[in-house]
Amino acid sequence: EALDCARGISNEDFQARALVALAPHLPDVLPEALDCARGISNEDSRARALEALAPHLPDVLLHQALDCARGISDEYFRAYSLRALAPHLPDVLPEALDYAIEISKEYSRAYALRALAPHLPDVLLPQALDCARGIFYEDSRADALVALAPHLPDVLPEALDCARGISNENFQARALEALAPHLPDVLLPKALDCARGIGSEYRRAKVLQNLIKTLTPSSVDFPLWQQILDCLASLKRADFLKNLPQLAPLIIKFGGIEALRETVAAIEDVSRWWR
Repeated sequence: EALDCARGISNEDFQARALVALAPHLPDVLPEALDCARGISNEDSRARALEALAPHLPDVLLHQALDCARGISDEYFRAYSLRALAPHLPDVLPEALDYAIEISKEYSRAYALRALAPHLPDVLLPQALDCARGIFYEDSRADALVALAPHLPDVLPEALDCARGISNENFQARALEALAPHLPDVLLPKALDCARGIGSEYRRAKVLQNLIKTLTPSSVDFPLWQQILDCLASLKRADFLKNLPQLAPLIIKFGGIEALRETVAAIEDVSRWWR
C-alpha cells in the first residue's frame, strides 16, 4: 500500500524520496528507486537520493548510480554523490578525492574532505592533506585537518594548533571534541588551555568531558592534574559533577583512597545544603 502510494506521487522529487525510503525494506524496488533518482532534475535532490540509496544498492546498480553521479554538473553535488558511493566502490576513491579537491567553495571542499577521510587509503591521504592545508579560511581548514589527523598522527599537533586559532568558539569546540580521543598526552595541556578559554559553558563542558575521557593515571602528572582541576573549576556545579566520576582514578593516584572518600563526602554535604 505504501509502495502504491509512493508510485502515485506526481512530484518527481517527492516520489523519489518516498521510493528511496521504501527501497531498503523492499529490495525489488531498488532498481525502480534508482531510476527515479536518476530522473530528478534538481541536482541537489538527485545527489541526496543517490547518497540515501548507496548503502543498499547491489553491485550491478552501484555502477549505474556511479554513472549518474558522474553526470552531475555542479561540482559540489557531484563530489557529494561520489563521496557517498566511494566506500562501496573503493576504486572510485581517487576520482572522488579529485572532484573534492576541485570544489571552488572552501567550506564545501572541507566538508567533502571530512566525509572522505575515514575511507581514504594511505596512498591518498597525503594528497588530501595537501588540499586541506591549502584552504585559506581557518574554520574550513581546521575542519578538514581535524578529520584527517586521526589517520595521520603526525598531523595532530598541526590540527590542534589550527583548532586553537579558530575565532568562532562553536567551531573551535567542535574541532576540539573531534580531536580529543586522538590526542597524545603531550598535547593535552594545550587542548585543556584552549578549552578553558571557551566562553560558552555548554561548549566548554562538552570539550572538557571529551578530553577527560582520554585520561589515565599513567598519562597525568601533577602539573597536568592541577590544570585539569583549574579547567573544571570554571564550570558550573552541575557540569563539574558530571565530570567528577571520570576523575576517580586520578583522585586516588594523587590523594589515595581516602581523598576519594573525602570527595564523595563533600559532594554529599553540598547536596544536602542545596536541597
